[in-house]
Amino acid sequence: MSDKFVAIQIGAASFIDEGTDKVLDILAERGGVNQLFLATPTWTRGTGGRQLPGHPIPDHGVQEYDLDWVGGNYATVHPEFYGNTVLGSIGRAPEHPGYDMLEDVIPKAKARGMGSYAWIEESNYSQALRDYPNFPKLLEVDLWGRPTLHTCFNNPDYKNWHLSIVEDYAKSYDLDGIAWCSERPGPLNLAIQKPVEAGELGCFCAHCQQLGRNLGINVERAREGMAAVLAWNNKTSSGEKDPDGAFTSFWRILLRYPEVLAWQNLWTHSQRQMYADIYGVAKACKQDLQVGWHVYHNISFSPFYRADQDYGELAKVSDFLKIVIYNNCAGPRFFTWVTSICRTLFADATPAEVYPLMLKLLNLDEGQFDDLSQIGFSADYVKRETARAKAGVEGTTTKIYSGIDIDIPVGMKEDYDLTSGDNLTRCSRDGVRDAVTAAFSGGADGVVLSRKYSEMFLDNLSGAGDAIRKV
Repeated sequence: MSDKFVAIQIGAASFIDEGTDKVLDILAERGGVNQLFLATPTWTRGTGGRQLPGHPIPDHGVQEYDLDWVGGNYATVHPEFYGNTVLGSIGRAPEHPGYDMLEDVIPKAKARGMGSYAWIEESNYSQALRDYPNFPKLLEVDLWGRPTLHTCFNNPDYKNWHLSIVEDYAKSYDLDGIAWCSERPGPLNLAIQKPVEAGELGCFCAHCQQLGRNLGINVERAREGMAAVLAWNNKTSSGEKDPDGAFTSFWRILLRYPEVLAWQNLWTHSQRQMYADIYGVAKACKQDLQVGWHVYHNISFSPFYRADQDYGELAKVSDFLKIVIYNNCAGPRFFTWVTSICRTLFADATPAEVYPLMLKLLNLDEGQFDDLSQIGFSADYVKRETARAKAGVEGTTTKIYSGIDIDIPVGMKEDYDLTSGDNLTRCSRDGVRDAVTAAFSGGADGVVLSRKYSEMFLDNLSGAGDAIRKV
Protein backbone atom coordinates (compact mmCIF):
# COMPACT_ATOMS: atom_id res chain seq x y z
CA MET A 1 0.00 0.00 0.00
CA SER A 2 1.30 3.45 -0.95
CA ASP A 3 2.49 5.85 1.74
CA LYS A 4 0.66 8.65 -0.10
CA PHE A 5 -2.63 9.82 1.43
CA VAL A 6 -5.27 8.49 -1.00
CA ALA A 7 -8.84 8.87 0.23
CA ILE A 8 -12.19 8.17 -1.37
CA GLN A 9 -15.63 9.49 -0.50
CA ILE A 10 -18.07 6.65 -0.05
CA GLY A 11 -21.53 6.13 1.40
CA ALA A 12 -23.39 3.39 3.23
CA ALA A 13 -25.23 2.23 0.11
CA SER A 14 -22.02 0.91 -1.43
CA PHE A 15 -21.13 -1.28 1.54
CA ILE A 16 -24.68 -2.60 1.85
CA ASP A 17 -25.10 -3.26 -1.88
CA GLU A 18 -21.71 -4.83 -2.56
CA GLY A 19 -20.38 -6.08 0.77
CA THR A 20 -17.83 -4.27 2.93
CA ASP A 21 -14.88 -6.61 2.41
CA LYS A 22 -15.39 -6.71 -1.35
CA VAL A 23 -15.60 -2.92 -1.60
CA LEU A 24 -12.49 -2.36 0.50
CA ASP A 25 -10.54 -4.80 -1.67
CA ILE A 26 -11.69 -3.04 -4.86
CA LEU A 27 -10.76 0.38 -3.50
CA ALA A 28 -7.26 -0.73 -2.53
CA GLU A 29 -6.56 -2.74 -5.68
CA ARG A 30 -7.99 -0.37 -8.26
CA GLY A 31 -7.62 3.06 -6.70
CA GLY A 32 -4.68 2.63 -4.34
CA VAL A 33 -7.02 3.88 -1.61
CA ASN A 34 -5.78 3.87 1.98
CA GLN A 35 -8.19 6.35 3.59
CA LEU A 36 -11.99 6.37 3.68
CA PHE A 37 -14.20 9.46 3.86
CA LEU A 38 -17.35 7.76 5.16
CA ALA A 39 -20.38 9.88 4.25
CA THR A 40 -22.34 10.27 7.46
CA PRO A 41 -24.44 12.17 8.08
CA THR A 42 -25.53 13.34 4.65
CA TRP A 43 -28.84 14.40 3.18
CA THR A 44 -27.56 15.19 -0.31
CA ARG A 45 -27.39 13.00 -3.39
CA GLY A 46 -23.93 14.32 -4.15
CA THR A 47 -22.47 12.23 -1.34
CA GLY A 48 -25.16 9.74 -0.32
CA GLY A 49 -27.10 6.96 -1.98
CA ARG A 50 -26.51 5.32 -5.34
CA GLN A 51 -26.10 7.04 -8.69
CA LEU A 52 -28.19 10.14 -9.37
CA PRO A 53 -31.39 9.09 -11.11
CA GLY A 54 -31.17 9.67 -14.84
CA HIS A 55 -27.42 9.19 -15.11
CA PRO A 56 -25.62 5.98 -16.15
CA ILE A 57 -25.33 3.43 -13.36
CA PRO A 58 -21.69 2.31 -13.08
CA ASP A 59 -20.46 -1.25 -13.52
CA HIS A 60 -20.76 -2.30 -9.88
CA GLY A 61 -23.37 -2.31 -7.16
CA VAL A 62 -27.12 -2.77 -7.51
CA GLN A 63 -28.21 -1.86 -11.03
CA GLU A 64 -31.18 0.30 -10.15
CA TYR A 65 -31.76 3.75 -8.67
CA ASP A 66 -32.70 4.17 -5.01
CA LEU A 67 -35.53 6.57 -5.75
CA ASP A 68 -36.77 6.62 -2.15
CA TRP A 69 -33.38 7.63 -0.71
CA VAL A 70 -33.61 10.25 2.07
CA GLY A 71 -30.26 10.26 3.85
CA GLY A 72 -29.26 11.04 7.39
CA ASN A 73 -26.99 9.58 10.05
CA TYR A 74 -25.61 6.15 9.16
CA ALA A 75 -24.14 5.56 12.62
CA THR A 76 -25.72 4.71 15.94
CA VAL A 77 -27.02 7.86 17.62
CA HIS A 78 -26.12 8.09 21.31
CA PRO A 79 -28.74 10.39 22.91
CA GLU A 80 -26.54 11.39 25.86
CA PHE A 81 -24.53 13.68 23.57
CA TYR A 82 -27.52 15.69 22.29
CA GLY A 83 -28.89 17.41 25.37
CA ASN A 84 -28.09 21.01 24.44
CA THR A 85 -30.19 21.42 21.30
CA VAL A 86 -33.93 21.48 20.60
CA LEU A 87 -33.30 18.91 17.86
CA GLY A 88 -32.15 16.26 20.29
CA SER A 89 -30.77 13.10 18.72
CA ILE A 90 -32.73 13.27 15.48
CA GLY A 91 -31.29 12.37 12.13
CA ARG A 92 -31.03 8.58 11.82
CA ALA A 93 -31.29 7.62 8.14
CA PRO A 94 -34.60 5.85 7.43
CA GLU A 95 -33.04 3.50 4.89
CA HIS A 96 -31.14 0.58 6.46
CA PRO A 97 -32.13 1.68 10.00
CA GLY A 98 -30.26 -1.17 11.66
CA TYR A 99 -26.99 -0.56 9.84
CA ASP A 100 -24.10 1.28 11.52
CA MET A 101 -21.56 2.10 8.81
CA LEU A 102 -18.87 3.26 11.23
CA GLU A 103 -19.17 0.16 13.40
CA ASP A 104 -19.05 -2.07 10.33
CA VAL A 105 -16.34 -0.42 8.27
CA ILE A 106 -13.78 1.07 10.67
CA PRO A 107 -12.39 -2.21 12.10
CA LYS A 108 -12.30 -3.90 8.69
CA ALA A 109 -10.54 -0.90 7.20
CA LYS A 110 -8.08 -0.72 10.07
CA ALA A 111 -7.20 -4.39 9.58
CA ARG A 112 -6.17 -3.46 6.03
CA GLY A 113 -4.15 -0.43 7.14
CA MET A 114 -6.83 2.03 6.00
CA GLY A 115 -7.80 5.14 7.94
CA SER A 116 -11.41 6.23 8.45
CA TYR A 117 -12.82 9.76 8.49
CA ALA A 118 -16.40 10.82 9.15
CA TRP A 119 -17.37 12.80 6.04
CA ILE A 120 -20.06 15.15 7.40
CA GLU A 121 -22.17 16.92 4.78
CA GLU A 122 -24.04 19.92 6.18
CA SER A 123 -26.75 19.61 3.48
CA ASN A 124 -28.28 22.82 4.81
CA TYR A 125 -30.67 23.18 1.86
CA SER A 126 -32.22 19.70 2.18
CA GLN A 127 -35.97 19.39 2.61
CA ALA A 128 -35.39 16.22 4.63
CA LEU A 129 -33.72 18.33 7.32
CA ARG A 130 -36.58 20.81 7.45
CA ASP A 131 -38.98 17.91 7.91
CA TYR A 132 -37.47 17.14 11.33
CA PRO A 133 -39.38 18.45 14.37
CA ASN A 134 -38.13 21.88 15.49
CA PHE A 135 -35.76 22.27 12.53
CA PRO A 136 -37.55 25.36 11.13
CA LYS A 137 -36.49 27.15 14.32
CA LEU A 138 -32.87 26.93 13.16
CA LEU A 139 -33.24 28.69 9.82
CA GLU A 140 -31.77 31.96 8.65
CA VAL A 141 -34.08 34.98 8.53
CA ASP A 142 -34.34 37.08 5.39
CA LEU A 143 -34.53 40.83 4.81
CA TRP A 144 -38.22 40.93 5.61
CA GLY A 145 -38.01 38.88 8.81
CA ARG A 146 -39.12 35.56 7.30
CA PRO A 147 -37.42 32.18 7.93
CA THR A 148 -35.57 30.98 4.83
CA LEU A 149 -34.65 27.53 3.53
CA HIS A 150 -31.11 27.62 4.95
CA THR A 151 -29.72 27.05 8.42
CA CYS A 152 -28.01 29.77 10.47
CA PHE A 153 -24.47 29.22 11.75
CA ASN A 154 -25.18 31.52 14.70
CA ASN A 155 -28.28 29.69 15.87
CA PRO A 156 -27.10 27.92 19.05
CA ASP A 157 -29.40 24.94 18.54
CA TYR A 158 -28.05 24.32 15.04
CA LYS A 159 -24.45 24.76 16.14
CA ASN A 160 -24.89 22.54 19.20
CA TRP A 161 -26.52 19.82 17.11
CA HIS A 162 -23.50 19.59 14.84
CA LEU A 163 -21.12 19.78 17.79
CA SER A 164 -23.09 16.93 19.35
CA ILE A 165 -22.63 14.81 16.22
CA VAL A 166 -18.89 15.49 16.30
CA GLU A 167 -18.64 14.60 20.00
CA ASP A 168 -20.72 11.47 19.48
CA TYR A 169 -18.52 10.26 16.63
CA ALA A 170 -15.24 11.20 18.30
CA LYS A 171 -16.08 9.41 21.55
CA SER A 172 -18.03 6.45 20.18
CA TYR A 173 -15.85 5.33 17.26
CA ASP A 174 -12.18 4.74 16.51
CA LEU A 175 -12.06 7.40 13.81
CA ASP A 176 -8.90 8.95 12.40
CA GLY A 177 -10.53 12.22 11.45
CA ILE A 178 -13.50 14.47 10.75
CA ALA A 179 -14.06 16.09 7.34
CA TRP A 180 -16.86 18.69 7.38
CA CYS A 181 -18.55 20.06 4.27
CA SER A 182 -20.41 23.37 3.91
CA GLU A 183 -21.03 24.46 0.31
CA ARG A 184 -22.25 28.02 0.87
CA PRO A 185 -20.71 31.28 -0.40
CA GLY A 186 -22.62 33.85 1.66
CA PRO A 187 -25.26 36.40 0.65
CA LEU A 188 -23.25 38.96 -1.30
CA ASN A 189 -21.36 36.34 -3.29
CA LEU A 190 -24.67 34.77 -4.27
CA ALA A 191 -26.14 38.10 -5.36
CA ILE A 192 -23.10 38.81 -7.51
CA GLN A 193 -23.07 35.52 -9.37
CA LYS A 194 -26.70 34.59 -10.04
CA PRO A 195 -30.33 35.70 -9.83
CA VAL A 196 -31.46 35.52 -6.19
CA GLU A 197 -34.53 35.85 -4.02
CA ALA A 198 -34.85 37.60 -0.66
CA GLY A 199 -34.47 34.31 1.20
CA GLU A 200 -30.90 33.94 -0.04
CA LEU A 201 -29.67 37.23 1.40
CA GLY A 202 -29.52 36.51 5.13
CA CYS A 203 -29.14 36.20 7.86
CA PHE A 204 -30.99 38.80 9.93
CA CYS A 205 -32.09 36.61 12.82
CA ALA A 206 -31.77 37.89 16.39
CA HIS A 207 -28.46 36.03 16.86
CA CYS A 208 -26.88 37.54 13.73
CA GLN A 209 -28.21 41.00 14.51
CA GLN A 210 -26.66 40.88 17.97
CA LEU A 211 -23.36 39.67 16.57
CA GLY A 212 -23.47 42.49 14.03
CA ARG A 213 -23.98 45.07 16.75
CA ASN A 214 -21.15 43.54 18.77
CA LEU A 215 -18.92 44.01 15.73
CA GLY A 216 -19.99 47.63 15.37
CA ILE A 217 -22.19 47.16 12.30
CA ASN A 218 -25.30 49.28 11.82
CA VAL A 219 -27.80 46.47 11.33
CA GLU A 220 -30.54 48.58 9.78
CA ARG A 221 -28.11 50.06 7.29
CA ALA A 222 -26.95 46.55 6.42
CA ARG A 223 -30.56 45.50 5.87
CA GLU A 224 -31.25 48.55 3.69
CA GLY A 225 -28.11 47.85 1.70
CA MET A 226 -29.01 44.20 1.16
CA ALA A 227 -32.47 45.30 0.04
CA ALA A 228 -30.79 47.57 -2.52
CA VAL A 229 -28.61 44.65 -3.66
CA LEU A 230 -31.71 42.47 -4.02
CA ALA A 231 -33.49 45.13 -6.09
CA TRP A 232 -30.39 45.54 -8.27
CA ASN A 233 -30.09 41.78 -8.74
CA ASN A 234 -33.75 41.30 -9.64
CA LYS A 235 -33.74 44.23 -12.05
CA THR A 236 -30.49 43.27 -13.74
CA SER A 237 -31.18 39.54 -14.01
CA SER A 238 -34.59 40.25 -15.57
CA GLY A 239 -32.80 41.96 -18.46
CA GLU A 240 -33.59 45.55 -17.50
CA LYS A 241 -30.67 47.80 -18.37
CA ASP A 242 -29.32 50.49 -16.06
CA PRO A 243 -28.13 53.63 -17.90
CA ASP A 244 -24.86 53.49 -15.94
CA GLY A 245 -24.39 49.75 -16.42
CA ALA A 246 -24.82 46.76 -14.11
CA PHE A 247 -21.34 46.85 -12.59
CA THR A 248 -21.39 50.59 -11.90
CA SER A 249 -24.82 50.50 -10.31
CA PHE A 250 -23.73 47.62 -8.09
CA TRP A 251 -20.54 49.42 -7.06
CA ARG A 252 -22.62 52.48 -6.21
CA ILE A 253 -24.58 50.39 -3.69
CA LEU A 254 -21.36 49.33 -1.98
CA LEU A 255 -20.18 52.94 -1.79
CA ARG A 256 -23.50 54.00 -0.35
CA TYR A 257 -23.83 51.01 1.98
CA PRO A 258 -20.42 49.72 3.11
CA GLU A 259 -22.41 47.77 5.70
CA VAL A 260 -23.23 45.28 2.92
CA LEU A 261 -19.59 44.21 2.78
CA ALA A 262 -19.50 44.13 6.56
CA TRP A 263 -22.53 41.80 6.57
CA GLN A 264 -20.87 39.45 4.09
CA ASN A 265 -17.81 39.44 6.36
CA LEU A 266 -20.06 38.68 9.33
CA TRP A 267 -21.47 35.68 7.46
CA THR A 268 -17.98 34.42 6.59
CA HIS A 269 -16.83 34.99 10.17
CA SER A 270 -19.80 32.94 11.39
CA GLN A 271 -19.01 30.03 9.09
CA ARG A 272 -15.38 30.11 10.18
CA GLN A 273 -16.41 30.23 13.85
CA MET A 274 -18.45 27.08 13.22
CA TYR A 275 -15.26 25.49 11.90
CA ALA A 276 -13.34 26.65 14.97
CA ASP A 277 -15.97 25.24 17.33
CA ILE A 278 -16.02 21.88 15.55
CA TYR A 279 -12.23 21.78 15.58
CA GLY A 280 -12.10 22.54 19.30
CA VAL A 281 -14.72 19.97 20.28
CA ALA A 282 -13.09 17.26 18.17
CA LYS A 283 -9.66 17.94 19.68
CA ALA A 284 -11.10 18.05 23.20
CA CYS A 285 -12.52 14.58 22.63
CA LYS A 286 -9.47 13.09 20.92
CA GLN A 287 -6.33 15.15 20.55
CA ASP A 288 -4.91 13.29 17.57
CA LEU A 289 -8.16 13.35 15.57
CA GLN A 290 -7.49 15.06 12.24
CA VAL A 291 -10.03 17.79 11.44
CA GLY A 292 -10.49 19.61 8.16
CA TRP A 293 -12.87 21.21 5.71
CA HIS A 294 -14.16 20.69 2.20
CA VAL A 295 -13.60 23.89 0.17
CA TYR A 296 -16.12 23.77 -2.65
CA HIS A 297 -15.69 24.38 -6.36
CA ASN A 298 -16.61 28.07 -6.30
CA ILE A 299 -13.04 28.67 -5.07
CA SER A 300 -11.90 28.03 -8.66
CA PHE A 301 -14.58 30.09 -10.40
CA SER A 302 -15.27 33.21 -8.37
CA PRO A 303 -12.56 35.75 -7.50
CA PHE A 304 -15.03 37.19 -4.99
CA TYR A 305 -15.51 33.90 -3.14
CA ARG A 306 -11.78 33.22 -3.43
CA ALA A 307 -11.12 36.50 -1.58
CA ASP A 308 -13.52 35.33 1.14
CA GLN A 309 -11.86 31.95 1.63
CA ASP A 310 -8.33 32.81 2.74
CA TYR A 311 -6.36 29.58 3.04
CA GLY A 312 -4.08 31.15 5.63
CA GLU A 313 -7.06 31.99 7.85
CA LEU A 314 -8.63 28.57 7.36
CA ALA A 315 -5.33 26.94 8.32
CA LYS A 316 -5.70 28.32 11.85
CA VAL A 317 -8.55 25.86 12.50
CA SER A 318 -7.53 23.02 10.17
CA ASP A 319 -5.33 19.98 10.12
CA PHE A 320 -6.15 19.64 6.44
CA LEU A 321 -8.13 21.26 3.65
CA LYS A 322 -9.79 19.18 0.98
CA ILE A 323 -9.84 21.54 -2.00
CA VAL A 324 -12.31 20.76 -4.78
CA ILE A 325 -10.19 20.72 -7.94
CA TYR A 326 -12.51 18.63 -10.09
CA ASN A 327 -11.04 19.18 -13.56
CA ASN A 328 -13.45 17.14 -15.67
CA CYS A 329 -16.70 18.67 -14.43
CA ALA A 330 -15.02 22.09 -14.05
CA GLY A 331 -15.67 22.77 -17.73
CA PRO A 332 -19.49 22.58 -17.62
CA ARG A 333 -19.58 24.16 -14.18
CA PHE A 334 -17.43 27.16 -15.15
CA PHE A 335 -19.35 27.55 -18.39
CA THR A 336 -22.50 27.82 -16.29
CA TRP A 337 -20.91 30.15 -13.73
CA VAL A 338 -19.69 32.62 -16.37
CA THR A 339 -23.05 32.49 -18.15
CA SER A 340 -24.82 33.15 -14.85
CA ILE A 341 -22.70 36.13 -13.75
CA CYS A 342 -23.42 37.68 -17.15
CA ARG A 343 -27.02 37.98 -15.98
CA THR A 344 -25.96 39.98 -12.92
CA LEU A 345 -22.63 41.73 -12.27
CA PHE A 346 -21.41 41.56 -15.87
CA ALA A 347 -24.80 41.86 -17.54
CA ASP A 348 -23.44 44.39 -20.05
CA ALA A 349 -21.02 41.85 -21.54
CA THR A 350 -21.34 38.44 -23.14
CA PRO A 351 -20.00 35.26 -21.55
CA ALA A 352 -17.42 34.96 -24.33
CA GLU A 353 -16.18 38.46 -23.46
CA VAL A 354 -16.10 37.88 -19.70
CA TYR A 355 -14.43 34.47 -19.86
CA PRO A 356 -10.91 35.73 -20.79
CA LEU A 357 -11.06 38.26 -17.96
CA MET A 358 -11.98 35.53 -15.47
CA LEU A 359 -9.08 33.39 -16.67
CA LYS A 360 -6.70 36.27 -15.98
CA LEU A 361 -8.18 37.10 -12.58
CA LEU A 362 -8.11 33.46 -11.47
CA ASN A 363 -4.74 32.57 -13.02
CA LEU A 364 -6.30 29.88 -15.19
CA ASP A 365 -5.21 28.77 -18.64
CA GLU A 366 -7.94 26.68 -20.22
CA GLY A 367 -9.64 26.09 -23.57
CA GLN A 368 -12.08 28.17 -25.58
CA PHE A 369 -15.27 29.14 -23.78
CA ASP A 370 -17.60 27.43 -26.23
CA ASP A 371 -15.65 24.17 -25.85
CA LEU A 372 -15.58 24.02 -22.04
CA SER A 373 -18.59 21.76 -21.66
CA GLN A 374 -17.09 19.24 -24.07
CA ILE A 375 -13.47 19.21 -22.87
CA GLY A 376 -13.51 20.11 -19.18
CA PHE A 377 -10.42 21.63 -17.58
CA SER A 378 -6.89 20.34 -18.03
CA ALA A 379 -4.76 18.36 -15.59
CA ASP A 380 -2.55 21.45 -15.40
CA TYR A 381 -5.45 23.20 -13.64
CA VAL A 382 -5.19 20.59 -10.88
CA LYS A 383 -1.46 21.25 -10.53
CA ARG A 384 -1.91 25.04 -10.46
CA GLU A 385 -4.71 25.07 -7.90
CA THR A 386 -2.90 22.59 -5.69
CA ALA A 387 0.25 24.72 -5.77
CA ARG A 388 -1.81 27.84 -4.99
CA ALA A 389 -3.38 26.13 -1.98
CA LYS A 390 0.01 24.95 -0.75
CA ALA A 391 1.33 28.50 -1.01
CA GLY A 392 -1.70 29.72 0.93
CA VAL A 393 -0.92 27.52 3.95
CA GLU A 394 2.85 27.94 3.78
CA GLY A 395 4.38 28.21 7.22
CA THR A 396 1.62 26.13 8.83
CA THR A 397 1.19 22.40 9.42
CA THR A 398 -2.09 22.27 7.49
CA LYS A 399 -2.10 19.64 4.76
CA ILE A 400 -3.64 20.10 1.33
CA TYR A 401 -5.67 17.23 -0.10
CA SER A 402 -6.68 17.77 -3.72
CA GLY A 403 -10.20 16.68 -4.59
CA ILE A 404 -10.19 14.65 -7.85
CA ASP A 405 -13.45 14.02 -9.67
CA ILE A 406 -14.26 10.59 -11.04
CA ASP A 407 -17.48 10.34 -13.04
CA ILE A 408 -19.29 13.20 -11.34
CA PRO A 409 -22.38 13.64 -13.53
CA VAL A 410 -22.47 16.73 -15.71
CA GLY A 411 -25.50 18.17 -17.44
CA MET A 412 -27.46 18.29 -14.19
CA LYS A 413 -30.33 20.69 -13.55
CA GLU A 414 -28.52 22.43 -10.71
CA ASP A 415 -27.26 25.96 -10.15
CA TYR A 416 -23.66 25.06 -10.87
CA ASP A 417 -24.28 23.08 -14.06
CA LEU A 418 -27.01 24.08 -16.49
CA THR A 419 -25.41 22.44 -19.51
CA SER A 420 -27.02 19.55 -21.35
CA GLY A 421 -26.45 17.27 -24.31
CA ASP A 422 -24.86 13.97 -25.26
CA ASN A 423 -21.42 15.37 -26.06
CA LEU A 424 -20.52 16.70 -22.62
CA THR A 425 -17.12 15.92 -21.15
CA ARG A 426 -16.70 12.51 -19.57
CA CYS A 427 -14.05 11.03 -17.30
CA SER A 428 -11.54 8.50 -18.57
CA ARG A 429 -8.94 6.29 -16.96
CA ASP A 430 -6.11 8.31 -18.47
CA GLY A 431 -7.74 11.58 -17.45
CA VAL A 432 -8.03 10.47 -13.83
CA ARG A 433 -4.43 9.25 -13.89
CA ASP A 434 -3.24 12.60 -15.21
CA ALA A 435 -5.25 14.58 -12.64
CA VAL A 436 -3.90 12.56 -9.70
CA THR A 437 -0.36 12.85 -11.04
CA ALA A 438 -0.80 16.60 -11.47
CA ALA A 439 -2.01 17.00 -7.89
CA PHE A 440 1.14 15.45 -6.48
CA SER A 441 3.26 17.42 -8.96
CA GLY A 442 1.67 20.55 -7.49
CA GLY A 443 2.75 19.52 -4.00
CA ALA A 444 -0.43 17.88 -2.69
CA ASP A 445 -0.15 16.07 0.63
CA GLY A 446 -2.82 13.69 -0.61
CA VAL A 447 -5.85 13.30 -2.84
CA VAL A 448 -9.53 12.65 -2.19
CA LEU A 449 -11.29 10.71 -4.96
CA SER A 450 -14.72 12.31 -5.30
CA ARG A 451 -17.70 12.62 -5.12
CA LYS A 452 -18.72 9.10 -4.21
CA TYR A 453 -17.75 5.56 -5.12
CA SER A 454 -21.31 4.69 -6.13
CA GLU A 455 -21.10 6.94 -9.22
CA MET A 456 -17.59 5.85 -10.32
CA PHE A 457 -16.87 3.38 -13.11
CA LEU A 458 -14.23 0.88 -12.03
CA ASP A 459 -11.88 1.43 -14.96
CA ASN A 460 -11.80 5.15 -14.23
CA LEU A 461 -11.14 4.46 -10.56
CA SER A 462 -8.19 2.38 -11.74
CA GLY A 463 -6.72 5.54 -13.25
CA ALA A 464 -6.04 6.74 -9.71
CA GLY A 465 -4.22 3.52 -8.94
CA ASP A 466 -2.18 3.87 -12.12
CA ALA A 467 -0.97 7.27 -10.91
CA ILE A 468 -0.34 6.24 -7.31
CA ARG A 469 1.91 3.39 -8.37
CA LYS A 470 4.13 5.83 -10.27
CA VAL A 471 4.28 9.00 -8.15
